[in-house]
Amino acid sequence: MAVAVLGLWLGITLFMWFAAGTSFAIVDRVLQSQNPLLLKIAKPLSPSETRELLRHLASETNRAYFAAYGWAQLVLGIFLLFLLWRQIPRDTTAVILAGAMLAIVFVLTLGITPQIVTLGRSIDFVPRNPPPPEMGRFSMLHGAYTGLDGLKLLSGLALLVRWLVRG
Repeated sequence: MAVAVLGLWLGITLFMWFAAGTSFAIVDRVLQSQNPLLLKIAKPLSPSETRELLRHLASETNRAYFAAYGWAQLVLGIFLLFLLWRQIPRDTTAVILAGAMLAIVFVLTLGITPQIVTLGRSIDFVPRNPPPPEMGRFSMLHGAYTGLDGLKLLSGLALLVRWLVRG
């Protein structure tokens, strides 16, 4: 059961990396599609306004996904830790790795994500040339999120490999 929970956790992490990495590229693809209905609907807006509107939609979609992702990870992490704690004999290394992963998720979900969401919304419609002063902090938070989420993923992969090798 623990392998299945960890596999699900790692799987949604990889899905989120894919979803977040493609959402803004999709905006550009939609704008380049020259769909006649889209052009008709967006006619009252300039091309840059249409792009800004679609980028805002992508941002809000990412925010909703990351909020749900954080809470789902908390549930999965707590459940995994519960399973590992009850295991006899107890695998202390697995408990420590899963606990570290869960600690990272607490920091991401309750600390970093709310700051990214608030700051991101405050700069959504602010001109980017020159970059607003808040962009530095926004980029730093994004980097911290990505680094910690990557560390969590590597810890989970290490745990999975450990279980597979111990077989």
